[in-house]
Amino acid sequence: MPVVLTWKDVQNQSEAVFKQFGEKVWIPNAKRNAQLPRRDPEELHNTGIGKHLLLVAIGASLEENIETIKKYRDRVEIMTCDKGFELLLKHGVKADYVMLCDANIPFTWIKDSINETKDVKLIATPYANPEWTENWKGDRYFMINKDALETEKIFIDIFKDRFRIIPAGSNVSNAMLIFVTGSDEYQNINWAGYERYILVGYDYSWRPDGNYYAWKNPIPKRYYMHHRTVLDFNSTPAFTSENLLFSAKWLYSYITVYNLPVVNCSGRGLLDIPQKNSLENELMQINTSNIKQCRDTFELMQHAYQTFMSSKKMFEESRKMLYTRINRR
Repeated sequence: MPVVLTWKDVQNQSEAVFKQFGEKVWIPNAKRNAQLPRRDPEELHNTGIGKHLLLVAIGASLEENIETIKKYRDRVEIMTCDKGFELLLKHGVKADYVMLCDANIPFTWIKDSINETKDVKLIATPYANPEWTENWKGDRYFMINKDALETEKIFIDIFKDRFRIIPAGSNVSNAMLIFVTGSDEYQNINWAGYERYILVGYDYSWRPDGNYYAWKNPIPKRYYMHHRTVLDFNSTPAFTSENLLFSAKWLYSYITVYNLPVVNCSGRGLLDIPQKNSLENELMQINTSNIKQCRDTFELMQHAYQTFMSSKKMFEESRKMLYTRINRR
């Protein structure tokens, strides 16, 4: 998949979405969400040092990988999208993080499992559906998307503080990776610090004879969203929409331009990034025995750096004093 998106492509996408939802839904939702208790996302900075994060979207390939996720659950932390939390829970897997972006996602996707969220971290946009954010039992964190229209200025003014700004990435599954990595036009970083980001369910398509979502096949949605018939990276026929294709191109560009430590273990779909593997092969290689040592060493390194910077400042101030004394003679 070549890097084909231009700034104009991104601007057109942003304009279309804001015109549809901005004034009528996003801003009223943001004003409600700004009143909720929330934590500072900076608490999550470098939280992944020594660990691996499994990012779970809900493409139908998730069905084929769920038993592998259960088998190696203790080797990874898990982040999933809004619609993924209850689906995973019903199959015996509880996520550590949930990403919520949509202003209109029905509360029915989580209503039966809302009491299971008390120890799960929610990461939401300011305009996310308040039914979700107000009923969430665990910690809430908020992020603001910066886009081609600079709508972030609106939401910064509403929220004031305790939020994280990230590039807008066109859909919730993309936002999961963007939040934890944080690269943009100014910096190439791995903000949360996980050693590797493992993708599963990142199909951006569905098969003619398969489900639209993992374990779900909404009709007529699977038909009216069928805008194109394509070949996935296994040369297998698949259906996709313009929005899903745009999102796949966006994430391909993001991962490859910044050379991020990301491996796609979905096994199929449109995200043909350089690093791909089966989920079993990827997870079986993870060694969790040295996580504590890795994190302790990182903290020691941070302390040493802070000590170095403090000493450097003292040294420079001492030299200034020496220069002043020489001039006074």
